[in-house]
Amino acid sequence: MLNETDTLDTMGMLFYSMAALNGNLADHLQNQLSYTSLQNNCGDIKPYAPSPSYKRMAQRRKVPEGELCAVCSDLATGYHYGVASCNGCKTFFRRTIVSEQTFICQYNGNCDVNKNIRCACRHCRFNKCLAVGMDAKAIQNDRDRIGPTKKAKISSGSDEDQAITPHRLQDQVWDEIVEQLTQVEGLCQELRRCVIRDVSTVQQALSSPCLLFETPELTIDPSTVFKELYPASMNDIRMWNIREMRICIEWGKTFDAYQRLSHFDQFALVRNFAFAFNLLNRVFYSPDHGPDKIVFQNGAFIMRQPQQQVQLSGCRPIYTRQMDEIMLPFRRLQLSVSEFATFKAALFFNPDALDLSNQAKPEVYEERNKYLSALFTCITNKLGMAAGVQKYGSLLMMTASIQNILAQNEENMQVMELFKNWEVDPFVKELSALSQNGKSSESWEHLLRFPVQTSNEKESGYGNNDGMSVNSLQGFIKSVV
Repeated sequence: MLNETDTLDTMGMLFYSMAALNGNLADHLQNQLSYTSLQNNCGDIKPYAPSPSYKRMAQRRKVPEGELCAVCSDLATGYHYGVASCNGCKTFFRRTIVSEQTFICQYNGNCDVNKNIRCACRHCRFNKCLAVGMDAKAIQNDRDRIGPTKKAKISSGSDEDQAITPHRLQDQVWDEIVEQLTQVEGLCQELRRCVIRDVSTVQQALSSPCLLFETPELTIDPSTVFKELYPASMNDIRMWNIREMRICIEWGKTFDAYQRLSHFDQFALVRNFAFAFNLLNRVFYSPDHGPDKIVFQNGAFIMRQPQQQVQLSGCRPIYTRQMDEIMLPFRRLQLSVSEFATFKAALFFNPDALDLSNQAKPEVYEERNKYLSALFTCITNKLGMAAGVQKYGSLLMMTASIQNILAQNEENMQVMELFKNWEVDPFVKELSALSQNGKSSESWEHLLRFPVQTSNEKESGYGNNDGMSVNSLQGFIKSVV
């Protein structure tokens, strides 16, 4: 059982360790807790209660048991905007109309929309909402603001969604974000098993259609199929490294905000994150065969004391650190796939990524905050505020270890390049610091520093660490938890 002291100690460490995800996490966390505090202290505010006549009308429109959503074929929860539909499609349709969003299909505009991959193509999902008869005129914009920066109001009215409080309405937005990330994570797992077409450069991979939506047509790669546990060789590690780098690019292409960036900025973000993507997936999806093994999907494993086959002269072993600082903490935290997927998205959208243009920084910064908010809500709704804050903080504090391990991996790659004791794949090399003309990667330095700012950060404001002191942060949490 968590007590107040445990929570305050955790938050003190959190504030110091994270100069955190851009230095603005203290402000971000304060905003999250402020909102929760407001909710906890507003017990006397009653949500809108539908009139008896409205209740009778709603009962008449109740969907028959077993009725399916006309959009995605999930179970319908009611008639929303004139159509039997599930809560997910109802929220998606309302959010798209109110936010005036537009989407682009990466294919021919005829993607399959079902409950398993309904978040894969928003363009085709929205078109299907319209095709089955959802009525945009039924949405009352002044009563239904749901954007993350808009204030929801409690108001009366006869719209069917007015029984939902602003807090629940905002949670639905975060739930939809997490749901989409979780579904994409499942598609990545499918792609890991498939034959992936070769590309010669990262830019070629970035400019090609997203492979995640083609997995039903791809064949299974026999080298990825589990047969038995066996000691990994360098060829196994090489194969999985290349595969994860490719999947990272395909995963990145599923984000609308990423697609809006220039190719130059897309390359900057993916190069900044590809090795972290590889590392995080390696340990998270490793089947649990004890604390001393990292196991790949095909059964190849690496021991805590690495077998001779994966030792290279001059390279420092980093597998023990991967186990102790990432794999085992993930298991202790009992990190769910949804939490893991949202955590990765927050790390991916890094406004301090090396070579990211100044024009892209604001949008990337907003995307990161969006996924941090979704992660915070996902965890605290499940565990409650005290335990949720501790888990959220523990997860974010791991970013320092992730960066340190990646820096050590870069050193090893430089040794390989210098002594030619292992040939680094050209595609992997293009995504590494070896391709940066001698510049070392500084793109995650903000995860480690406190409170120093670079001149660029002072000008842009995206590395600003001005914010709450440790004492004021702890005092604020004490008032909430």
